[in-house]
Amino acid sequence: MRKILFISIILLVSCREEIDLDLFPADQRMVVQGSIEPGFPPYIILTKNQGYFDPINSNTYNDLFIKDAEVTVWKRNENGGIDSIKLEPLPPPLDTLPIYTDINYMIQFLLNQETPIPYPFSQAGNSYNLEIKWNDNIITGTTTIPNPVPYDSIWIEETEFEYDEPRKCIIFCTYTDPDTIGNNFVLRSKRIYHGIKDSIPYLYPQNAIANDADESLLLVDAGIDILINGTTFDFPIYRPSDNGGFANGTYNSTHYKKYKDTLTNGKDSVLVAADTVLLKFNQVDVTALKFWRGVVRNVTSGGNPFAEPMNLSSNINGGLGTWTGFGATYYKVPINKDTTIIHNYTVEKGLNILDIF
Repeated sequence: MRKILFISIILLVSCREEIDLDLFPADQRMVVQGSIEPGFPPYIILTKNQGYFDPINSNTYNDLFIKDAEVTVWKRNENGGIDSIKLEPLPPPLDTLPIYTDINYMIQFLLNQETPIPYPFSQAGNSYNLEIKWNDNIITGTTTIPNPVPYDSIWIEETEFEYDEPRKCIIFCTYTDPDTIGNNFVLRSKRIYHGIKDSIPYLYPQNAIANDADESLLLVDAGIDILINGTTFDFPIYRPSDNGGFANGTYNSTHYKKYKDTLTNGKDSVLVAADTVLLKFNQVDVTALKFWRGVVRNVTSGGNPFAEPMNLSSNINGGLGTWTGFGATYYKVPINKDTTIIHNYTVEKGLNILDIF
């Protein structure tokens, strides 16, 4: 028996061999993340692709963004001519994230954030062409802004899971799909208010609650209406996770947080206001859907090493990424139980360009 074990070990050790693979370096290509929607200027983020095994260090982030490109968006007008705008990087101190957009619009917005600013260039039903000049290359893309299709109604319900606290809630929607195939949707959301218990101050209740809002819109889902064409149905909208995966989180309604503190006149709890959620329900064309559906599949794989590898579809000629026209409808949803919302959130009601990210 010992002899067999010894021979087996020798065979296993002798079968080990180091293999060094000389991988070809990835060709440098531009990655485009751009969108346009009614009432707002287009925005573009430009980066460089990176090899799968390339090292990541302190210089990677700064070297990733492209800041010296010429970016133009144009469309055909009713007379057959061309209307175009030039997009430029945001100036300091707004250039933390290098975004190309219409600088004139941004200046007007920053000077007077209380007054809605019309932007007639971006309209539903139009096609928009993107042209980028960089390093003697021309990168292009085309997208269409579909007509928005709103929800019928939105309401809040307490979760039915026994282990959830009473404050845990889910958003529900009623939606009527148009009776034509090809109504593609992308749904995103973010909490614009999420109260958390802060360090308890010496004078109750000042600054006892902090707003831990989401930094940007998170992807909930993307899909097509093949199975639901022309029907009316209800469905839940769960809170998406910062770390990807399936959206299965909940939202908080108004509730009390308990604590122990001898300097608060005997009070032992603080009232935390309900979450407020911004929903962005978009109609997109088929090329944009292919990209965003691929993103959903990638983020919901959960890092599974056995998941099927997949390259994202792209509508960028000469580069990678997406140029998406969003037929967007927004909803500002306070997480108040038994509340129904039937009106969308518009520029006239307070929506601004900072909300679209």
